[in-house]
This record gives sequence, C-alpha cells and structure tokens, in this order.
Amino acid sequence: MTHIEDILPRLCNSISHLPDLAKGFHKKTEFKQLSATVDKMRSRLDELKKAGIKYQDELKDSYKKAIAEIKALRMEIDSILNQLEKATIEQVENMIGDFENDVKDDVEKCMKINDQLKNLMEKINQLVGKRKETTSYIGYRKCTVKLTQANDLVGEIQRRPKKEIQVVSDKTIESFLESLKTLGLIDRKCSKAHKDCLYQVVRSKQFNVKIQEDKELCIISGVCELASGHIVISDGNNYKVKLLNSDFQVIEHCEIPAPDPPCCICHIAASEVAVAVCSEENNNHIQFIKVSGGTLQKMRKFTTDHPCTSIAHHKGHLYVCSGTVMFQYTMDVELVKKIHEDKTGKCTVLQCAVCPDGERIYVSNLDKNKLISLDQCGQILAAFDDPELVSPSGVCVGLSSQVFVGTSNNTVMQLDSEGTKKLATVAREVDRINNPLSVVFIESTSTLIVGGYENDNIVVLQLERI
Repeated sequence: MTHIEDILPRLCNSISHLPDLAKGFHKKTEFKQLSATVDKMRSRLDELKKAGIKYQDELKDSYKKAIAEIKALRMEIDSILNQLEKATIEQVENMIGDFENDVKDDVEKCMKINDQLKNLMEKINQLVGKRKETTSYIGYRKCTVKLTQANDLVGEIQRRPKKEIQVVSDKTIESFLESLKTLGLIDRKCSKAHKDCLYQVVRSKQFNVKIQEDKELCIISGVCELASGHIVISDGNNYKVKLLNSDFQVIEHCEIPAPDPPCCICHIAASEVAVAVCSEENNNHIQFIKVSGGTLQKMRKFTTDHPCTSIAHHKGHLYVCSGTVMFQYTMDVELVKKIHEDKTGKCTVLQCAVCPDGERIYVSNLDKNKLISLDQCGQILAAFDDPELVSPSGVCVGLSSQVFVGTSNNTVMQLDSEGTKKLATVAREVDRINNPLSVVFIESTSTLIVGGYENDNIVVLQLERI
C-alpha cells in the first residue's frame, strides 16, 4: 500500500528553484522572440475581430436576402391561389347563369299561360245574346285545354328539384398546407465569402420617374435605398428629391429651390438621407431630409464654403467631394479633415463611395478616366484605368464590397474590392444603359439601379452571380 509520505519525496525531487530557472533566460532566443510572437498573435486576433464584425454585417445581409426570398415565394403562392380562385369563381358564375336561365324560362311560361287563362275567362264573361251557350261551350273547351297545359307545367316545375350551388373544397389543399411547418427548408449554408464574385444581368427594366410638375428632362444625379425598401433619388435638372415605392413609382417629392441642383444623395439613418447641393451662386449646402409615412420632410441644412458634387456616409461621418477635393465631416457638418486633393483638373474628385468596413474610399476621376482607391488617411492605394473606363461618374459599393462604376461608354463595370482590376462589364446599351450618372447596388435582392443624364427613366437590373 502506498502512503503519502512515500510520494512526497518523489514530488519534491521534480521541483526546481525559480532563480535557477530564470538565470540567463532573458538572453535566450525564445524570450527575445516573445514580443514578435505576441505582436503576431495580436495581429491575428485583430484580423479575426475585424472579420467577425464584417461577418455580422454579412449575416444581416443574409437575413435580408432570406426574408426577400420568403416574401417572393409567398407572392408566387398568392398568385397561384388567385388564379385558382378566379377559375373556381368562373365555374360558379357559369353554373349560376345556367340555373338562372332555367328559372327565367319557367317564369316566362307561367306568365304566358296565366295571361292566356285570364284572357279566355274575360271573353267568356263578356258573352251575351243568342250564341252565348255555344260560345261558352267553345270557351270552356279552350280553357280546359289550357288548364291541362298549366297543370302539366305546374307539375313539371314542382317535381323538378331546386338547384343550388355548393362548393366542396379540395381537402388535399388544406391538408397539404397544414402539414407544412415552414414555406421551405431553412438550411445553414457554410461557404467562403466571395466579395469579388462576378455578376451578370438576367433582367432589365425601365421605370419612368418624371412627374407632372417636371419641366425638363430628368437628371438622376443620386440614388439610395432606405431600410423600408423605398428608393430616394435626386433629380438635378428639376430641382427635386423624389421618393419611389417598391414598384419604382414616384409617390412623393420635395423641392430643392432653383438654381441650386441636388447633385448626390446618400442614406444616413433608417429613414433619413443627406443631399449634396451644388450652387453657382455660392449657396453650396447639405440638406437633410426625413422620410416618414411616405412623405419627405426637409430638416436641417448646412452651408459649405466649397461645391458639393458628391456625398457618402459611414459610421457617423460624411464624405463630401467638391470636384477637386474630398472632405470628411461629422454629422453636424463640422469639418474633420481634408482627405484627398487633386487640382490637376476640374473633375478629378467627382463622386465617392465608402467600403462597408471603412478601410477603402473609392473616388471617380472624370478628367483622367480613373477610379482612385484611398485609405482613411487619404493615401492612394490604387489608381485603376481601363480603355472602357471613360469619364467614370457614378460609383457604389455593395455590402460585401462589390464595386460598380458607371461610364460615359454607356456601361456599368464591376471592379474587384481592391479597386485594381476589372472583373466584368456588367451592363451595356443593350441593357438600356444610357449616360449613367448614378448607381446603387442592393445586395439583398441583387438589384442594380442606374440613373442617367437627361433621361426620364431609371434602369433596374436584376443580377445573378456567375
């Protein structure tokens, strides 16, 4: 039997004196490499943290897409049910029409014989003179014949069963629906995020956004989506901001007083947008507009000492382009800093878009036919040019960092998330693209909306991943 006093000496033999262990340790390689090892691990942890935050946004997008698919399926089911209802009602209407015709015939026959009997009796009662008996007998014989016909008709009608309509529902429909627990299989799909996945157009539609009050052709200088699914556009040629419903119909508008056209628009909160207004009379300003109950309400307005050709929002900051300079502002429109400047032309910093993680800012350089990628400090990360990238104007970034750029070649190009190479020409003139000026990509529905220069229509492109 082993006792505790037998074990203790063996345990004590394994114990080393701490000063002995520590002696000269700071000169060893593993200690010297400790700082670099910790920094490397911290860097990996920081990368995982950023990836986790980004993944949270991707999950929200996945949720939106799933909800959109569920609602689309529900609409398809409703459409099928509406068709079944219409066909069933048509059967009922045809059947009730046959029944009504039968009843109408019986009513007309009854009225006819009734009138004939009435007329015969009136003639018999009016008989006078020598021939009364003979004529009465003749009238009697006619009446008996008509009474026989009437009696046969009454018998026929009374023997005929009453008809009514009864709907016997197809129980298999109810049973099938009751057997379902959901409208589809909700599965956990694990896949690698492909922010540079390619898209192609599967359907292209035009929607007219001109309203009766518009005097000029529309210039759709900005497009953005609200959390409600409504679309807000800025019409620079008619000095208006317009609200579109989910069917892309104009349901409301508000005026931006002439001669100061709204040049761009961005979504800043659940139901609020910011409009960049560029003036030739030094009335450059940013107009905040609230969307509530299908109406547009102008809120606060802040003037700037520079033109406002574009505006973007990211985590409480506004990024405003002037044509040659990009500025960063707070939501109270207090200047934070000048991020980027290029005065080699007049339209070198025309429009901008910010990546969802805020690490990259994309700027369209109209004069030099380039798309510039900047970091938050304004350092140029990449300058993309391509023979097809002529006069780039509208630029947008999707929730998964998909980059789309409109060009005066009547095309919309897709670039990689680094802004260094062209992935595809997503849309062309054949897709009804004409002088694209503004673009927005709605990832939840894979929809690209394009607004044009002097064009009363917006183009809505349904995309799918290749």
